[in-house]
Formats: sequence, C-alpha cells, structure tokens
Amino acid sequence: GPTGGQNGLAGRPRPAALLCPPLPQTVPGRAGGPAIKEPGDRQLRGNCGSATTRSKGHLIIESVRESRGRKAPSSPVALHRPQAAASPHGDKLLLPYGTDNRLLAGWTLHSGTCQVLRGLTVERNQSEVVSCLPRGSTAGVVFSWAGGDKSGDYLAVAATYLLDGTFSCGLVPSQAKIVLTIRNLGDLIPTDSFDLLKYNHTPLHFVDAFLWHEHLFFPYYRLPHGPPSVVVLNSRGHFHTPTQVRLSCGCRGHILASSILPQQGFWAGVFANQTERPAWAVPAWDNTALCLFDLAFLRDASPKCLSNEFYSSSCETVPTVKKSPTLIHSDLSAVYATVVLNKIVVFLGTSNGQLLKVILNKNLEPNCPEILHEIEEETPVFPKLALDPVDSNYIYLASANEVRRIQVANCSNYVSHSDCLSAEDPYCEWCHLTNRYFLIFHICMQKKHIFIGKVPPDFPKDSFCRIKNAKQTKILCENEKQRILNCSCSLTYTAPTTNGMFRLISHQVLNFTKELDLKVVLTGSGGCKREIVGKALNDTHMKFSLPRGRKEAKRVCVSAAKDKCSSPVTLYYVSPPSCINIRPNSSWASGGRKITLFGRNVNVADGVVISDEQGSHLNVSSYPENTTSCHFLAPAVSHAKASKIVDVLLKVENVHKSCIKLQYHPDPVFINYELQTEMDPHLELKLYKENDNLDISKNEIEVFLHYENGSHLETIRFSVQNITKNPKHSTVLCKGKREGQDKIDFSTVKIYVSKTLFFSDFDIAHLFLLAFIVTRHKSKELTHQLSEQLELLECELRKEIREGFAELQMDMSDVVDSFGTVPFLDYKHFALRTFFPEFTLIFDESLTLLQTLICNKNFLVTLIHTLEKQKTFSVKDRCLFASYLTIALQTKLVYLTHILEVLTKDLMEQSSNVQPKLMLRRTESVVEKLLTNWMSVCLSGFLRETVGETFYLLVTALNQRINKGPVDIITCKALNTLNEDWLLWQVTEFSTLTLNIIFEKTPDHENADTCQTISVSVLDCDTIGQAKEKIFQAFVNKNGSLYGLQLDEIGLELQSGAQQKELSDIDESSPILEDGKTKLNTIGHYGISDGATVKVLKKKTPDVDYSDEYCHLILPNSETVKDIQGAKTKGKQKFKVKEMYLTKLLSTKVAIHSVVEKLFRSIWSLPNNKAPVAIKYFFDFLDAQAESKKITDPDVVHIWKTNSLPLRFWVNILKNPQFVFDIKKTPHIDGCLSVIAQAFMDAFSLTEHQLGKEAPTNKLLYAKDIPLYKEEVKAYYKAIRDLPPLSSSEVEDFLIQESKKHENEFNEEVALTAIYRYTKTYHEEILTKLERDGGQEEALKQFLQVKALFDEKKKCTWMRTEHC
Repeated sequence: GPTGGQNGLAGRPRPAALLCPPLPQTVPGRAGGPAIKEPGDRQLRGNCGSATTRSKGHLIIESVRESRGRKAPSSPVALHRPQAAASPHGDKLLLPYGTDNRLLAGWTLHSGTCQVLRGLTVERNQSEVVSCLPRGSTAGVVFSWAGGDKSGDYLAVAATYLLDGTFSCGLVPSQAKIVLTIRNLGDLIPTDSFDLLKYNHTPLHFVDAFLWHEHLFFPYYRLPHGPPSVVVLNSRGHFHTPTQVRLSCGCRGHILASSILPQQGFWAGVFANQTERPAWAVPAWDNTALCLFDLAFLRDASPKCLSNEFYSSSCETVPTVKKSPTLIHSDLSAVYATVVLNKIVVFLGTSNGQLLKVILNKNLEPNCPEILHEIEEETPVFPKLALDPVDSNYIYLASANEVRRIQVANCSNYVSHSDCLSAEDPYCEWCHLTNRYFLIFHICMQKKHIFIGKVPPDFPKDSFCRIKNAKQTKILCENEKQRILNCSCSLTYTAPTTNGMFRLISHQVLNFTKELDLKVVLTGSGGCKREIVGKALNDTHMKFSLPRGRKEAKRVCVSAAKDKCSSPVTLYYVSPPSCINIRPNSSWASGGRKITLFGRNVNVADGVVISDEQGSHLNVSSYPENTTSCHFLAPAVSHAKASKIVDVLLKVENVHKSCIKLQYHPDPVFINYELQTEMDPHLELKLYKENDNLDISKNEIEVFLHYENGSHLETIRFSVQNITKNPKHSTVLCKGKREGQDKIDFSTVKIYVSKTLFFSDFDIAHLFLLAFIVTRHKSKELTHQLSEQLELLECELRKEIREGFAELQMDMSDVVDSFGTVPFLDYKHFALRTFFPEFTLIFDESLTLLQTLICNKNFLVTLIHTLEKQKTFSVKDRCLFASYLTIALQTKLVYLTHILEVLTKDLMEQSSNVQPKLMLRRTESVVEKLLTNWMSVCLSGFLRETVGETFYLLVTALNQRINKGPVDIITCKALNTLNEDWLLWQVTEFSTLTLNIIFEKTPDHENADTCQTISVSVLDCDTIGQAKEKIFQAFVNKNGSLYGLQLDEIGLELQSGAQQKELSDIDESSPILEDGKTKLNTIGHYGISDGATVKVLKKKTPDVDYSDEYCHLILPNSETVKDIQGAKTKGKQKFKVKEMYLTKLLSTKVAIHSVVEKLFRSIWSLPNNKAPVAIKYFFDFLDAQAESKKITDPDVVHIWKTNSLPLRFWVNILKNPQFVFDIKKTPHIDGCLSVIAQAFMDAFSLTEHQLGKEAPTNKLLYAKDIPLYKEEVKAYYKAIRDLPPLSSSEVEDFLIQESKKHENEFNEEVALTAIYRYTKTYHEEILTKLERDGGQEEALKQFLQVKALFDEKKKCTWMRTEHC
C-alpha cells in the first residue's frame, strides 16, 4: 500500500514527509553507489525505503535542515546504506516532527515496528503500530493536543493489520481488526482517551492522514472495490463522535493519492476505477481523475456517525459528497497541490513515469497539463510528491528505487511575451530587460542589477521590497515602503535548462453507422483542446491520420452534426517499442525454438526481423501476449558446428529498430538411454545427451517410446521430470505408464525425442525434428547387474557386522578429562529460562498496594482457586501466573513456602478422592508449576556446586562422541548416537585425516602467547563448515581462549607449495545430482591428503541455511551417486540396512557410560550424609501428609516424591542444558539427552517392564542398568527419610538466606503488574468470591482500592517495555 502521512504541531499542518530528503554533500556514502542525476533534474538512486528505516545510519530530515543556506550539490551524492542488501521489509511510515531532529519511522518488520529517533539515536521502539503486511496500508499524522493533564504530542495512525483473514501482525483476534488508534509519542501505546476503531466485515485501505483546523482526516476506501470515504476526528472534543463521509469522484471506487491546500481549505485526491492491474494491462482514458473537496464541508457533515464498515457503527447511512472530476486522465498515481500567486498549481504523477503540472483558474478549471518530466523506464511515480523545502523551484518525485529532483517550470520554453501571457504559469514571468521568460522566484538581470518580478494585485500597501538569496539566507538589498516595488542590487544568474518532449504518429480505422457530416473527435486529458482528425469516406468507413501528440491515453469518439459524441473509446499514444530481455537467449541451429521477447510497448511493433552478419533480413511472425512481451519461433540457420550470433530487430512501420542479440548453437546430441521396468507398468526412462549451452527446459521436449507387440506398434508417452547436468553429460529423467499387460520386447524398442513448437495460443502442433533410435538387449544385462548387487550386499553385510563387533569390544572411552571453565549461567538467567521456557516478556509498574494484598495468605489462596475455576484460564496462563508469583515473592521465600504447603494440601484433597498416585504428575494447576519453580530456586546452589560439573562433562562427551564419526550437516543425523531416530545409517566409507592448521594473527592475539599452528583431526567426509568448527574447537582446547574472529568471519585456504585454493561448501565444482540437488563439498571432494596444510584467513562467509536443494551424506537413490563416490562404493547407497548399525548406539553408550553413572549418582547421593534442605523438608512434608491421610501404601508416597523432584525438576534440567550453561543445544544433543532422561526416570519407576526383542532401542539400551539404578533410588529415598527431621528454624533460616541472595535479581513490581492483568481480566469473579467468603472484608477493601487506583490512572501498566 502507499505510504501516507502528513504531520502538524500546535494545530498547524506541516508538509508531508519525503521518502528520501535532499542530502548535503557532507552525508557519508558508499563508493560507487548510485547518485544524483544532472542537469535540470536531480536523481537520487538507491533503495531509499530501506535506507531510511535502518536502526543505524538512518537518512533523516536533519539533512534537509543542514542544507539550508548552502548550494545544492551538483556532483554525485551517494545514498548512505549501512547494509548493501535491499531490505525485504516494506517501509510504512516516515514522519519528521518537532524542532530537535526527531523522526518517526515504521516498517513491516517485527509485527509492524515503529521507532522514534533523535538524530541517529533510537529513543523508543514499539511493535504492533504500523501494518506488518506488505500489502497493508498505513497512514499517520503527528499533532499536538491540549488535553489538560494529557497535553502533548500524539500520533494518529490508521493501519491495516489483517488481510484475507490470514495475518494479524501478532495481535490477538480481538485486536486484529483495529484500524485507527491515537498514541502518545512518549511510548507509542494507544491512549484510552480514544475508543479504538475497528472495521466490521471487510478490511480498509488508508491512503493519507492530515490535520486541518484541529481536525484529523483519514481518507480511505473499503477493500477490494470501495467505496471511498474519509473519517474525521475532532481533537478539541477528545476525539469523540468520529464523522464518516462518503466521497464520490465520478463513481470511482479507489483513492490513490492525497494532498491538501490548508490555506484554501481544499483537499485534492486522485481517484481510480481500479488500483491493481497487471503490468502489461492498459487503463481506459477515464480510469483516474483528480477531484477537489471542501474540507470545511467534510468537517461539518451531519450526522456525525459511522457506517456499518466499523464495529462502532451508529447510523445506517452516512452523507455522500459528490464532486465532478477536475481533471480526467488514464493513469494518475500521485498528487501535490500548492498555491502560487493566488493560483492553484497541481503536480501529478502517472503510472507510466510522467510528472505533469496543471494550473487551475478561478473557477477551478484546469489548463492542458504540461509534461515537466518523463522517466525513461516508464516506472510508476509513487503517491507522495513534495516540494524542495530549501528551494521551492524544485519538486521531488520517487519512482522504483530512485528519487528525482525536478524543476517546477520550464520558463525558457516560452520565446515571446505572448507565449508568456497565454501560458498563465504563475511560476514564470517575462523579463523585458532581457526579452525572455524566467522563474518568478528567480530574478531579472541587466548590467549587474536585478529587478523583482510581478507583484500580486492584493499585495499589502505597507510592505517593503527585500531580495534575499534563498539558499544562503543572505539579504542582497532592501528598499523602503513604496507602491511600485523596484529593488536593485548586484548579482549574476544563469537560466535553468529544459527537457525535450516525445511525439508519436500512428493511424487507425473506425467503423460507424450511416450518418451525415460525421467527424472523428480526439480529446486529451484536462483542459486540452479537442481535435477534429477525420471525416467520412463513405457510408461505412472513415479513415484518418493521427496528429502529433504526447504520451497519454486520449478519448476518441464519432460526432454527427449538432449531436454529441458517441460512446468514446480509448486511443493510446505510447513511446516507441523497446527491448529489455529475451528468454531463452539462444536457439538450436535447426530453428523452431519458442523465444519470448520482453520490453515496453512491444505490441505496437509490426513484427520481428532476424539479421545476420551478412546483413540479410528475415521477417519472422511474432505473437504479442501483452504490452510487455511477445513470442516468435527462431528460424533455422545453417547447421554450423560453431555458435552463431544474430541481431533481433523490431519492425515499426518501415523502420527496423535495434533490439537484442540471439545466439545459435548446434542441435542437441543424445547419446544413450536407460529404461527401468522394475515397477512395471510404471516406467522410468533416462536419456543421456552431450552437454551444450542450450539450457533446454523440460517443457521444450517430448519423449515417447515405440515397441512391437506382434503385428501392432505400441506407443508409450513419457513426461519429462527434470534435466540435470554433471561434468560428463546431461540426464533427462522421464516417467511414463503403459496400459497393456503384455511384456515389452526390448529388441524392438525405439526412443523418439521431439521438440515442441507453439504456433499460436490455440493451436499446438508437434514436429519431429530428431529421432534417436537405440535398440539394446536388456535382459542379460539386468540379470548380470542383479547378481553383482546381491554379491555386493552379502560382502557389505559381513564387513559391517564384523567391524561393529570389533568396535564394540575394542573402542575405549576417550572422554576429555579437562574442559576448562564450566560456562554456568548466572542465577537470573537460570531462573528466567526455567520459569519462562519461551522467554515471555514482562513489564514495569509500581504496585505497592497490590503487593500488600498478595502477602495476604487467605486472599492469595482464594485468588488462585478462583482463577483455576475459570474455563478461559488456560494451562499456559496457570504456568505464567505461577512464575510471575515466584518472582514477585522471590525475596519472601518463607511466605511462598507456606502458600506452597496450603495449595499442595488442597491438591491432595482433590487427588485423594480419585487416584492419589496421579498427584503432581502433570502441570495442570498453579501449584504444580509453583513447585517446579520453588525447587529451581532452592536447588540452584546444589545444582551448581554438586551436579553442574558432571552434567557439563556429559554434554561435552556427547558432542565429542558424535563428532568423532560422520554427521550429515543437512539432517544432523550422526553415525555415533544414542537415539535410533538420529542414526546416520546411510553413511559411506570414511577416514580420519590430520591437518596442519595455520592461523593468521588477529588484534586480540597479536601479542598474546597463543599457538598459531596446530594439528586438527577431521574426517574426509566433513563439509568445509564442519571442518571449520573442529578447527575452532581445537584452537580453544590448545590455547584456552577463543580465536579473535567469529566462525562466519573466516575462510579456509589449502596451501600446496606456491599455490593456494579456497575451500568452500559450495562452489562451481560442487556436483549436481540427477534430481537437481547439489552435493556439498567435503574434505575428500578437494582431494586433501593426510598431513596437508590449511590456512585460516579472515573472510566473511554467508551463514547459509541449507534447504532441500542440497545434500551431504544422505544421497538420493541414483546412478550419479556411483560417479561421485567412486567405484569402490558402487551400489552401496541402495543396499544399506539400518539394523546393521544399531551397534553404534551401544558403542556410544559404552563410551559415555561412566559419565552418565557419575551424573546420576551425583543427583541421588547425600554429600556428607546430608540432603539439601529443600528436598528433606518437602519429602518430610509429603510423609506427614500421607500419615495424616492414613495412606498406608508406600508406593503412593514414593510416587509423590518422584513426581515432585525428579519429574518436576531434574528431568527438565537434564533435557535442557541451556538452562544451566551458556551453550546452544543442537537437535541431535536433544535427542540423545532424551534417551538419558528416560533412563533416569525409569530408575524412579516402580513398574517392572518386561522388554521383548521388538522393544524400542531407546528402552533396550539401558535395560540391564535400570534394576541397579532402582535399588540405588530406593536407598536414596530411605536415607533421606532416616535423616533427623529439620526444625522450623532451620528451614526458615535456609529460606531467608536464599531470599537475601536474590534480593536485587528481579524487579518484583514488574511481576506484580502481570498478576494484576489477571485480576483485571477476572475482576467480577474474584469480587464475587471475596464477598461470599467470610473474614475477607479487609482483603475485599484492598482489592477494590487497587481497582480504583487503576481506574484513576486510565493507563495500562505495561507501557515501559523492559526485560526482567
């Protein structure tokens, strides 16, 4: 959608923001960047939209202010772009405001983010402000509001957050239909002084927003077909009772562009019948129109209500303001209106790249539009135009990725005084001293003296004359008061340059009914005079020649004597046809290939001409598809062995216009084929052809097969699937299906390849140009191949089983003994990751009274139970509430523990009536998540001091073991793993290499005592990226510190004598398989041998996310695999059996088994015969509750303890090492840790599982170890129970000590804010519960006081965004 917006402060409208402001010469730029274009017009190239909304290096409005008083640069000025790549995120809003260089910028990124910048500093950042949708509209205006205690600067923004019901910019469903909000610029949060406007049924598209006489106007139209309307808000009336007015500009349903004339009280709008059409489509002569509306009339329209387009509709119909078009045109796209010497001047942009100027007389009638500028590429002009704020003799227009600075008048085109007067251009004045026309705002010069130009008739009598240099703000001269102004002073001046104009001559034949005195009337846009261009030849025909004209759509009609014109038709004056590209850009020598030519206005060409080097011309029939493309069939040329280049020309009447080059190559040569019938009747055919430069696509050839069936000739047609290319040949993969049940006689098989010719859009014919007949006896060959494959499979099975047995018996654990400092996370981040796994944001506000209320135990328990009874209080809400409560009471652990006891007892009451063994098994209540958080808080010290080092050793050992064998970089599957789902069983043979690595010194290690040359072990099947990771890790292990560069900042270079070769995952040597996939390069691909030297260089490498178009170790099932892997692995890919490699699971388990057991025993051991206070306390609490409830089954208490400690805490830690350490957990590590966590929980289970041979491998892996672990767990539980009970003071001392440790870790008031949001949502239910319960009078009073405080503030408490 178009970017709209104007802004005003203190009730005064301000000019619209420019897409890219004019830049002073001091603005930094990138060398070689696109630049300003001279003379006459200035052109700023570059993706301005992207550059203006970067968080760093913004182009801001201060560059306009800096350029005041200095000459506009005539030398190239590059746009400063912090990032070279164009942004994929659309810019939605750009509003400069205030007097201190502030800029408000919004774009689609991050759910419609909006930033307030001061200079280059981001002051505020808020999401969900502008539309996040590429096609969604946004319009905004900044204004000052005198609203008492809420006075200040505000942003009124209208945006589309939901289109087609599929996107909502991160908003909840109830807010997705919001279209209009008023936001305080201090925080960009919607103010509650204005009820949000929402659309009702269909989305709305907003074009602009502006302020006029303390009223806000928002023109828009309803998607997809209108009608257009405007919403008006009165800022003096606290935005109450918004007004909606329908707009009619000749019944056009869309608004394209907008501009206001504040002094005259007019609004100019460009309206259109349609807004979206294909680029090749041409609009009707009356598709768009300019209309002027009286703003006062729109403001005062009655009744003041909204239609059913809005949720808050209050009337069935709204008033409609109808205006006749001021100017009709075929394709207007932009508008800017201004007043010059009491005349309204309107600048208009068009969709074909024109800038027009229209002058309205006192009756608001237009003159014939003047073309100020034409963009050669004919790209559409963007909706916003703006005058240069430094020099009003220039206007800025934006199109595609360019901003152009165009002079507002071409005064030098007028050569006489009469021309000057008839033009009535207020920008120009005739200078009698030099007998030439000049810009009124420039000066008339003679003999070093200058004179002022025309004085308006209503000029004040008490005025005086002053001549000032506008660019330097220097006063040149000043005269006393006088009626006739005649200032003079010394100055030299050079007249501006002008631009030419295009003309095109054509002709047309019209048919009509028999009438007398018929004539053809040709009418241009606006106030252009009508032209009579023809008369009748006879009763049925009229022939005429078109006069010279300019590029536009004209209306043509037939007029009889004294009658009005007939229904008009559209006649297009266009620029001559031109070429941009052809596809494909080559043909085979025998001709007949379909060539599509792309360009502009190619439909007006009379044909295509092929011209060779001898200058001979061959006319070729062309078939226009639209205005931008046509196709033709390449003619045949002599069958030369070498390539040949010819010229493609366009024939326009009798002129041949140079177009583009077309290259001919020899015809394709097919050399062999393979037919696979294993899946008969589904057949697969592979055709092999010599590599060439034709780039034949699968749609350009047809393949079919003939074979004899008795006396009949059977035909099978194949569909071409793809065409792939490798160094040896190209392969055409085809698939087909035969209908009969008879067997194919291979001795009679013949394969035909035909090229398809398209003669028209409706008639498709096929011409057999080449027929390649290859007959082979396939039966013996297939039998021989099958025998070889069976023998190979048997050998592979024997080899893999023997190697697996040997590895299992001989492989020794190679776990590292030293791994440096354990990268523990600090407590704050540990708690956040365990409390909020999704890292939910929380927000800041002071709530002292609510904190007091939360510390009321009866109220808090009542609150939690009331919330849990609400159907909309989801499981996610319960977990979040428990986590916010834990943070709010972080420094009050004694009180939090009492709450935990009460809630746990209440949960036991619920569970005891059903199944007590299920208590605490799931997270379906607040107390269950609260228990998890409480354990995390109380056991964080034990985790760090006793378990942490062993746990980190396990993660390190797993990583080391996985990387010891092949790892497929695409799927992350590995040969060495604990999890069958992550087993890489398709691996080929591999070997280990030792490389000598040389590191370049970095500034961080220039003087440090680091080893810059090390030996690193890699696998020949490692990708270059995997090798880099192993090299980095080896550097850390060797030197104890990180290398000075990041992984994506280095490259590898193979050193071989005086030669070097850059190593990369993908380059021109990467093999391309038959299914189109690219195989990533490996160490073996480059032929790197053991002991080779590789240098680490500083080189920025892109972070590639490999898609399905690439493969590494898991290769497709194709013959190309044999070519890539070599003869020694021929066929191996097809016959791999997963079960052969299950021993890898066992060998990995053996390698890390000692670390796993050490970790388990560190968890269920009692150091110094003492249990952690939290565990002892809670286990004793569970024992006491079981005794009080007379539960005699020991299994129940065992399950309670298991559900509360290992299930709720330890398993969560074991599966998520990133909660404890500053590391990244890979998907493969997650899969392995899941197996270990499952074995850990099985050790606490009382159920005896009888595993059979078909049991999952993840269960079988630790089946022999589980009985021993179970005995150790029972002993652990018994040892805790046998310890002396803790006194109340011991428990309280521990809790108080833990509370003090974390006094300043979190902003507790922040969590209270989130808690209040839940109390606000369920206020009525909580209030009813408090009123019913006895003894809650004081809590009820405080609860109402909290509600009253928020009602008074009328502000949401989550305005200031910050993390915990």
